Amino acid sequence: MFLSKRIIVFLIINFTLFLQLFKLTLFTKNKLISTVSTSILVFLTLYYLTASTTSTLGSKLSSTFNIIPRVLRSIMNYSRFGNGNGNYSRFDKQNTEARELAMKNGGLVGGLSNDGNTCFMNSVIQSLASSKELLKFIDSYLYVDIELDKKPNGEPITMRSNQPKPELVFTNALKSLLDSLNGKYGSLGKEFSTKKLLNKMPNGPKQNFFLGYNQEDAQEFYQLLMNLLEKEYKKMNSSRLPTPEPEENENSKSDENRFVDIRNLKTVITGCDRLGKLGTVYVPAAEVDPNLDDAEHKVMPLNLITPVDGISAEKVECLTCGEVGGTRFSVISGLSLNLGNNYSSVDLHDLLNEWIKPEVIEHVNCNRCGLTQTRDFLIETLTDLKEKDGNSNKLVEQFETRLQLIEVELKKHCVTDEAFEKLTIKKQIKQSSKEKQILLERPPSLLCIHLNRSVFDPRTYSIVKNPASINFPMNLNLASYIVPQPEDENNDEKAAVNGDAESDGTSAETESNTTGAKPVEFQLKAVIAHFGSHSYGHYICYRKFNDLWFRISDEDVAVVDEPLHQGAYMLFYELV
Repeated sequence: MFLSKRIIVFLIINFTLFLQLFKLTLFTKNKLISTVSTSILVFLTLYYLTASTTSTLGSKLSSTFNIIPRVLRSIMNYSRFGNGNGNYSRFDKQNTEARELAMKNGGLVGGLSNDGNTCFMNSVIQSLASSKELLKFIDSYLYVDIELDKKPNGEPITMRSNQPKPELVFTNALKSLLDSLNGKYGSLGKEFSTKKLLNKMPNGPKQNFFLGYNQEDAQEFYQLLMNLLEKEYKKMNSSRLPTPEPEENENSKSDENRFVDIRNLKTVITGCDRLGKLGTVYVPAAEVDPNLDDAEHKVMPLNLITPVDGISAEKVECLTCGEVGGTRFSVISGLSLNLGNNYSSVDLHDLLNEWIKPEVIEHVNCNRCGLTQTRDFLIETLTDLKEKDGNSNKLVEQFETRLQLIEVELKKHCVTDEAFEKLTIKKQIKQSSKEKQILLERPPSLLCIHLNRSVFDPRTYSIVKNPASINFPMNLNLASYIVPQPEDENNDEKAAVNGDAESDGTSAETESNTTGAKPVEFQLKAVIAHFGSHSYGHYICYRKFNDLWFRISDEDVAVVDEPLHQGAYMLFYELV
């Protein structure tokens, strides 16, 4: 077999450096330093060939020298990245219970090779492999349906095959890797590579010629994976839809077209109804646009595609007049919580409470306060004019007409910018304080919480890492962070609209337990921890699978009692 150009160039460079160091070893006084340097160079060369070579020769080298990177990373993992504390165990004599339980369940799960600084990828992929919701979602559309027969009405009778759809290239590669990681590999374990997956990723992480992949952020890689998954899913569905008919007044659409009449819908899922169900979810039109006509019978649709999709609700209230503008509903794919200036120990609930804590914004223009001030000014001015000239003044008539229009606007739920600009008088702008708050309207079935450890260091004028320990629960109740669900005045009507709720396996008891006032329970499935500085370090993953917790550092897999709180960077909770 011929060596690839890449290997030849790398060997030539290393051979040249080796000769130089060898000369230093023979002709310098400090032979110890030169010998150690030469040894390190040889180890790095073998490690590089093992990690990044894909040729047949590379495979042979990998099988011969694979012990070298394993030993180096094992030493590094044990000494620096959260081991040696009694909680970590690798099927030794000190943890016979974990060994017996793991062996009864088939042993270790699969590990992932480090192909050159790929720990940030490996930790994310391992975390997603523990999600039943994500695997179930991919299974629901990945495979081809084979038509067996047809019903009398012409509807086809199909059977799901094990053949993936050809257009889902990335999704198939991801699902294959996740299934491989979830295998049962006894006490020895098994190692897999991310190369096949990365080859199917457009705009994926870039590989450096000598150093492998640049050190990147696990949170960004997670977002990239989920975006690609969603993009393929949407592309597949759009290719199966009929060509839409052209609309006559496409450019004349108003914002009211965003809303649909609830009375024309067969099924209406709002708030926390039937949590975990994907597809179209509705939010109240009256909260989006309080001035909308017949708003109580209208809703706005939002589309949830993947299990990580949820909905947030952000509202702004004036602290002077109490007016609340339209609530801003957004589809989110997780939460990002800032640690702030807590440098010792932080509780996850404290971070969530800080996330929903109302933020006061000073010196903000308020349309209602400004229009009220304009009204008071006009009333005072009119009184003075009438005392001087009576009711015959033309200016009096104009002011009275404007006062009537202002009173009409002030009776509405919300004063719009257009109405304020039309009816106000110059220099009658009123500034007040407003309160902004964000809550969850509907949490995703797979909740990813990113713990942002980046803080500004005023001493060095640079961004540094906050090393605080995070105290997170195994079971998380999100009820306190969800928009309170109002009592529905038309419960009978809503029950009739959602009459098919039980047809897809969702019971009435399940629905009653998913309201904002009652517990909304999530269970911890995976933790990604980061060790090192802000700009460089190592990611490891703790993941729960088959009722066991595994600590995974690339290809190094071991059983642990529970995940450590040290270095926690991303948390994955799944709906119970």
